[in-house]
Amino acid sequence: MSKLLPDEEQPLRLSGELFTDQESDISPRCDKPKATPAFPGAYTIFLHLIIFMLFGFIWFGGFRRTHLTMPKGATWSPAKDFVQYEINGNHALHQNEPSVYAGAPTVEQEKAWDGLLTPTYFAATREEMIQGEESLEDGTTQLSSGGYLATLAVYHELHCLRQLRLYLYRDRYYANITEGQEHYLHQHLDHCIEALRITVMCHGSTALYTFAWTSAEQSKPTSRSNARSVCVNWESIKNWSYSREISEDDPIVMPSPGGCRDCP
Repeated sequence: MSKLLPDEEQPLRLSGELFTDQESDISPRCDKPKATPAFPGAYTIFLHLIIFMLFGFIWFGGFRRTHLTMPKGATWSPAKDFVQYEINGNHALHQNEPSVYAGAPTVEQEKAWDGLLTPTYFAATREEMIQGEESLEDGTTQLSSGGYLATLAVYHELHCLRQLRLYLYRDRYYANITEGQEHYLHQHLDHCIEALRITVMCHGSTALYTFAWTSAEQSKPTSRSNARSVCVNWESIKNWSYSREISEDDPIVMPSPGGCRDCP
């Protein structure tokens, strides 16, 4: 579009110039004067309100689609419909905070960790394996009583945490290990660190942490948080796990020759 200069705007045209020569012979009409609205400002306000509401719906709908829609593609879990959620404001921000799972080893603490990891395993049905997109081939471990040996990922992660904790107090738990056992343990714990890194980054808590000075002697500020997060209700996972618990005496089916892809 060309720019109109101040003194070179389009010339004003008489009303007759809008018609052809033939149209100029037409007698002018006597149009009735238009009625003036009783409240001209009310219509303007109403139209602006409608436009504002439409813009709000469009923008907020786009915001929800962009920021609140969860991507699809996560695999199914047999515990999915049984897990419950709660608001939780617990944080472990300071050293030496009391916890039955932390601190120097005690009998009470060992029982608490045993409780977290019990029961670890359950028997997955063939239908659950298929729905969860797990392979039924390549030496998949079966139970003699039927079904397939399975666990929830959270129990693997808790196992890894416990193994790291045991190594932290290795003078108590690994006092007499051999060099070969030490080498295996290092490899296993390195695997555990990687497993926990993947899980932590997958769930990526966005809880707000801030910092404050609590004494004049501090060399650095102390972290703190009043954040609350949506967390799994742990009892709902435990209840489901107990409902699917298998006996420790239930033996697994050993693979037949040639039926194990990863066997040496």
